[in-house]
Amino acid sequence: MGNTVELERRPEPEGCLTAAIRIPVRIVVLLVVLPVRVVWDALSWVGRRLHRYVLTPLGRALGWVAKALFVWPWVALWRYVVVPPARWLYRYVLTPLGHGIAAVVRGTGIALGWLGRTLVGIPARWLYRWVLTPVGHAIAALGRWTGIALGWVGRALFVWPWVALWRYVVVPVARWVYAWILAPVGRAITWAVLGLGAVLGWLGVQTYRFVLTPLGIAIAFPFIVLWRYVLVPLGRGLRVVVREIGEAIGVCWRIAGYISRAIGRGLKWLGWNLVGRPVRATWRWSRTYVLAPVGRAVAEAGRGVRAALASVRQTVRDTRREMWRALFGGAAPVEAREPSVARARTLGSTTTVPEAAPEPEISLHKQG
Repeated sequence: MGNTVELERRPEPEGCLTAAIRIPVRIVVLLVVLPVRVVWDALSWVGRRLHRYVLTPLGRALGWVAKALFVWPWVALWRYVVVPPARWLYRYVLTPLGHGIAAVVRGTGIALGWLGRTLVGIPARWLYRWVLTPVGHAIAALGRWTGIALGWVGRALFVWPWVALWRYVVVPVARWVYAWILAPVGRAITWAVLGLGAVLGWLGVQTYRFVLTPLGIAIAFPFIVLWRYVLVPLGRGLRVVVREIGEAIGVCWRIAGYISRAIGRGLKWLGWNLVGRPVRATWRWSRTYVLAPVGRAVAEAGRGVRAALASVRQTVRDTRREMWRALFGGAAPVEAREPSVARARTLGSTTTVPEAAPEPEISLHKQG
C-alpha cells in the first residue's frame, strides 16, 4: 500500500518538450517581469515612506484640528453650559415636582381603589357567589343530561342500523366477491403481465446486445480516435506550456525581487556615500568645533549672569534689612560662622588625652 501511494505521489517524468520550452520561456518572462518588479518595489518603498512620514502625521494633525474645531467646543458647551443648569433644574425643580405628583397620584389611586372595592367589588362578588353560580350549575346539569338523552336517541336512530347493515350485509358480500372473483382474475392478470414482461425483456436484451452495441461502437469510434490521438495530446501540450509559463512567472518574480533589492542596496550605498556620509561628517565637525564651544560659552555666560543676579538680589535684601533696622530698630543679625567645639577637660597639666587643651580644675570649695 505504501509503495502504491509513493508511486502515485511521484511527479510525472519530464519530456524533451518540457525542457525545450522551459529555458526560453523563463528568459522571456524574466525580461518582461524585471522592470515591473523594479517599479513595484520602488512604488512600495515610496508608498511606505509616504505613509510613515507624510500621511500619518498629516492624519494626526487633521484629527487634532477636527477635534479642536468640532468636538472640544461641543464638549465644553455640554459640560460647562448645558449640564450645570440641567442638573440644578432636575435637582431643585423637577425632582420635588415629580415627588409631589407621584404622591397625589398615589393618594388618588388609593381612594379610587377603596371606592371601587366598596361600591363595585363587594356587590359583584355577592351576586356571583349567591346568584350566578347556582344558576350556572343548574343550566350545566340540564344541558349535560339533555345531551346524553339526545346522543342515545341519535345513535339508536342513525348509527346502529347502518352499523348492522355494514357488519351483516356489506362485509360478507365483499369477502365472497374478493375470494371467488377478484382474486382469481388478479392472479391471471399478474401471470399474463409477468410473461409478457419476460418476453419483452429478452427481446430488449438481444436488441441491445446484437443491434445497439455494434451501432454505438461504430458511431463513437471516430470520436474516440479524435479524443485519444488528437485532443488528449494537444491538451497535455497546452497544460505543459501553461504550467511552465506559471512556474516561470513565479521564479522570475523572485529573481527580479533579488535583483531589485540589489539595485536598491546599491542606490542606498551610493546615496549614503555621496550624501549621507558627508552630511554626517559635516554635522559632527560643526557639533564638535562650532556648536559645542558656542554652547559652553552660552552656559558660562548664563552661569555668570545668574551669579550676578544672585549677588544683586542678596545686596538688595541686605540693604532693605539695614534700612528697616535703621528706621524701626531691631536685633542685629547674627553672622554665620563655624560652630565652636568645647575643649576637653583634664586634671591640671597631666593629661592622657592626646591633642586636648588643658582646662583649669573645678573646685567645689572655690565655687562655694
